[in-house]
Amino acid sequence: MHKIQVSTELSILINAALKDENDLPISVSRNELNWDSLMKLAKWHQVRPLLFDYLGKNRNMQVPEKYNQLLRDSTITQAVTNMSFLRTSIDFYEQLITSGVQAFLMKGALWAWMLYDKPGAREFGDIDYFINKHDIKDSLKILSRNGFEPDAYRTFLLEKRRIAELYLKTDYQLPLQPIDENTLQSLEIQWNSSYPRYCYSFTWDELTTRMMDFRVVNTSIKVPCMETQLLMMIVHHAGVEQWDKLKYVADFLRLLRLEAHRLDWNYISETSKSKGFHRLIMESLGLIREITGEDYLKYSPDSGHENYPDAQLMKNIIDHWENGRPVLKTKSWRIFKYNIRYRDRWKDKINIIFGHLAYLTEWQLLWQKFVWYRKKSF
Repeated sequence: MHKIQVSTELSILINAALKDENDLPISVSRNELNWDSLMKLAKWHQVRPLLFDYLGKNRNMQVPEKYNQLLRDSTITQAVTNMSFLRTSIDFYEQLITSGVQAFLMKGALWAWMLYDKPGAREFGDIDYFINKHDIKDSLKILSRNGFEPDAYRTFLLEKRRIAELYLKTDYQLPLQPIDENTLQSLEIQWNSSYPRYCYSFTWDELTTRMMDFRVVNTSIKVPCMETQLLMMIVHHAGVEQWDKLKYVADFLRLLRLEAHRLDWNYISETSKSKGFHRLIMESLGLIREITGEDYLKYSPDSGHENYPDAQLMKNIIDHWENGRPVLKTKSWRIFKYNIRYRDRWKDKINIIFGHLAYLTEWQLLWQKFVWYRKKSF
């Protein structure tokens, strides 16, 4: 392990998001701190509450009042928003379960309360539920009664039964929008871990075999066990988002700090190997070791720990942390290239290629998408 050299701004954000008790193995460039750049980066990485908390504990840093006020305001807003969204997410969850829909709360809203000392410290802007695919129709009825429906594009695709079936077969999530004015601007239901063509697929039974009770705001909800939480986090944060933001690493590191010593690492290893993304777990543990000096690879039953992380992967991640990434209408090509490079075996990579080719043969769905976009362009 060697010290990673980063800008002054990024070093502050890494420490704010990831530092525990020990100093991090980071070498800081000698550039003078630019507060505008720091604020811009903090917004990109979605770690403004963590930065505000960090600066408050480091009194030797003279924070200009303008920026301190901006951070204070965003932190208070996020804390209030998180509490409001959590109450909403629990309310909707109970309605789904009471109606017989198989569902569990996932990602941002859950991890904010499960992994962070202060739930308001994690930025998130929507609520996510994983729904048993067979219950999608019923879940949409319940959520519609609560004021959330698919946008016009997805509504168009779901109108015809055959096209709706193809959409559910080839996609993995459905974003819902508020019908009327609402603080919550986005709610998503998900029935797979990612697009099926990326071959991360888990069945409902695989995700819910070992459920656990999690108590939040005086309510007990059923969620997947911590091993499954880690696997789902790797799929999203590493496999799809490619660790582009410190928010994702902060989630992962907090899960490891809380649970690594009691996780079933044999189960994690065997499951990730069977799904073809074991390397992503090892690379991710290597990333944590490189950035923080904390060695969680020691828990892995697999050898070759010294090979992680891949030097090019590490370089790319740091570059994205420093400079952000272009916002694309679709990230499909970016995700495809990344997975072709970092998935486990040639078998997995070939399956991904064939999955994309198979998607291109779904001409009925693709034609309907073409019809929609052609109609909207006039």
